[in-house]
Amino acid sequence: MTEGTVSTEFIYGNTARELRELGNDRTPSVRLSHQTRRNRERAGHMSPAYVFFLTAAMTLMVLVCISYLMLQAQITSEVKEISRLETELSELKAENDDTENRIKGAIDLEEIKYRAMNELGMQYANEDQIVGYECEDTDYVRQLVDIE
Repeated sequence: MTEGTVSTEFIYGNTARELRELGNDRTPSVRLSHQTRRNRERAGHMSPAYVFFLTAAMTLMVLVCISYLMLQAQITSEVKEISRLETELSELKAENDDTENRIKGAIDLEEIKYRAMNELGMQYANEDQIVGYECEDTDYVRQLVDIE
């Protein structure tokens, strides 16, 4: 048997239930260089300034994540509010259109014309009563002098 190898002895027969290893319990040791040992020792120790920097960086990261989540929640609630208001607007428009159609249906224009002409004496304008004018601004007309 050579050094560093493990010999294995097997027991055969109907009573053998497990494998037993016999031999040397030595594990081969790995020799580390002085530089490697020093680097591993340095890696195991952190300076207080580095720990403070890492703590500050993690705190900043947590604050940014929290503010991001808060902004996202605010945007979600505002989108829901906009959706609710749009639904309310469409309902009000439908209600307004229904009311306008009911009012238009309730007004009999022929009855109004009949009463205006027969009871109140309204007449259509004659050609000599119509006065034409030119307007530079088409938004509205302002009458400064009575038309005769």
